[in-house]
Amino acid sequence: MMKIRVGVLTAVLALLAAHAASAQSTDKNPLALVKSLKCTFPVYTVGTWKNGEPAAQIKQAENFSLTIDEIDTDSGSGRVTGTSGPVEVTALLTVSSLHFMERSVTGTLNVTTMFVSGGGVKRFRAVHSRHDYLPMNIPGFESEPTVSQNYGMCDATP
Repeated sequence: MMKIRVGVLTAVLALLAAHAASAQSTDKNPLALVKSLKCTFPVYTVGTWKNGEPAAQIKQAENFSLTIDEIDTDSGSGRVTGTSGPVEVTALLTVSSLHFMERSVTGTLNVTTMFVSGGGVKRFRAVHSRHDYLPMNIPGFESEPTVSQNYGMCDATP
């Protein structure tokens, strides 16, 4: 009798796991259909290390915006145009978000994420994070990592 209960429990758990996996599909993410976005970020934080201790400051951005186009979630690619011109990026579509990652051989990493929320299919909450460090040690000056995170919205564009 115990073997039958364990077998039934195993079958039920397998069915629930299969259902949960199918429910976690990216097919229902409205960002899967977006091919271009215009993003604005009015608020940001800057991270620093003062005397070796981490600190952050919240600031108001001065018209920081990005355009993301040529989005192809099937191939995992896109193009971000910001203050330094167009850059090819890696795209990752998840169940409830779309991430874009730009990385350089010098160590720069930029990540931009849009979040699906409130059932919207045209306007999305967004975060853009920058991480950079160019080590320099000049008498009287030692470079620090440059990190920031911007908060805003992205609108799907035709």
